[in-house]
Amino acid sequence: MPFYIRIGKFAVSTLGLMITISLFISYVVSLQISRYIGILKSQTENIFLAGALSGIFFGRLSYIIKNHDQIPNVISVFQIWNGGIDYYGTMIGVIIGVVSVAWLYNIPILKALDITSIIGSLMLGFGYISAGLVGFGFGRPVPMAVDVTPGFHLLKVFPFFYVVYKFGDIAPPSIPFYPVQFIYGTLFLLFGISLIFYVIKKQNRFMGEVFSIFLMLYGISNIIIGYYTISRVVFNHITLEQLFGLLSFISGFVILMLLKSEKTNV
Repeated sequence: MPFYIRIGKFAVSTLGLMITISLFISYVVSLQISRYIGILKSQTENIFLAGALSGIFFGRLSYIIKNHDQIPNVISVFQIWNGGIDYYGTMIGVIIGVVSVAWLYNIPILKALDITSIIGSLMLGFGYISAGLVGFGFGRPVPMAVDVTPGFHLLKVFPFFYVVYKFGDIAPPSIPFYPVQFIYGTLFLLFGISLIFYVIKKQNRFMGEVFSIFLMLYGISNIIIGYYTISRVVFNHITLEQLFGLLSFISGFVILMLLKSEKTNV
């Protein structure tokens, strides 16, 4: 997919357009499921807005700190489509924004994190796929690949397909890469949809249950897919992504067990 879509004389960033669409869809969904979480729609709007803006701000700030040599001038700081935002900075920013609004409106933080987990899953899903389409965050090169023409190609082993980018994309062209962004994106969309049905169907839930399940699902996805990323190896072939995934899964499991013993229903 081209990095820019031209509409007459105007050029629109493909990544920016798709993220805007994902924000709109996530916003609509958040309002529809807020009553199942036990939060007013007006409060949900503020939680969504604070989480989104704070996530973008801290995500961009984190990217600039890590890649300051790629920021030639002050104007480039605000050009989010050039380089994007840092994932971990975004996560920290979202949590800061959500917790701040929850504290302001006296909403139980676990309730706010429950609805954020669902919306976050959808936004991460759209975000990963959008980034993958233009070549951001590509995985490791595929050693057994034969066909290096641009597009998607099948593999006989997991993950059963790979991607080759063309000239003009962010990723290097004509190199077969593991499609980690597309796999992450698909998984997170499935997580989000599953959690939506979960909160609608299961009435006897306790606060923080959805959040802890999200942490576990996120951890499992990172443990599996993290092997195919270009993340730094930290210990005996274990990548940073896999380590973070393991910590996320353990945290989610511990939180789930602790909250289950208290069982404060929604």
